Amino acid sequence: MLRPLLACWLLATSTAQAQNEVLPPVKTELKRDGSVLPYGQINSLLTKLRAHGEGLFRMDFKVDTEKSKMPLADVRLAVRSDDNDYPIKVDGEGRFDLPLLPEVEARTADFATNAAKGQMAVRGTLELTTPPEQLDMAKVRQVMRVARTLREELLPFYLRWLFPRIDAVRICSDTPTWELEWRENGQLMGLRLPPADTREPGTKKGEASRPCTLLTGQENWPQTARLLPPPGSKLSIKF
Repeated sequence: MLRPLLACWLLATSTAQAQNEVLPPVKTELKRDGSVLPYGQINSLLTKLRAHGEGLFRMDFKVDTEKSKMPLADVRLAVRSDDNDYPIKVDGEGRFDLPLLPEVEARTADFATNAAKGQMAVRGTLELTTPPEQLDMAKVRQVMRVARTLREELLPFYLRWLFPRIDAVRICSDTPTWELEWRENGQLMGLRLPPADTREPGTKKGEASRPCTLLTGQENWPQTARLLPPPGSKLSIKF
């Protein structure tokens, strides 16, 4: 989970999809919130992920209804620059996307909302795009390599806190029956993965986490070793 300040307010806007949808106009009660992280920094991170993330990562944004005091149905969000307003479409679960703006325009952009300070909370998470059934050791190593390049070489130092160092790919499921399978010298090989001491993101405080295992890419298994995920498995990133 991408927690730092991202989990505080930080996020609010629409996506490339929203450009093809008919959205309600931004109303005058929306006010810029200068206390939020400058949108230019968020825009820069999203731009780097799109250009150099090799399609491995996405950012998910959501209004945290448990921590917000304003009813979700009343929430209005937008990104406002000196040139344009970009209304944000929030779905029934509180999820929304952010627009990718030209760098020059993003410099003047801020979040705008109709919520008073402290009335609304938004969280953002960095997610993997690979489905569990398509995960193999080659993909795990690609994730680790790309993440390292993004953080250490492509993101300026003031953005690295938004993209924490990734330690492993986490696989969680209802049952701890994860296996890797590959062929070696014509024979089908299999390996049971052990449980790891880690909690699944999103597990509520005080509740037991589903069982999870970890793959760091450092394991001595071939690139073609693929995951056989139990039903209901979910991938996430361990920071």
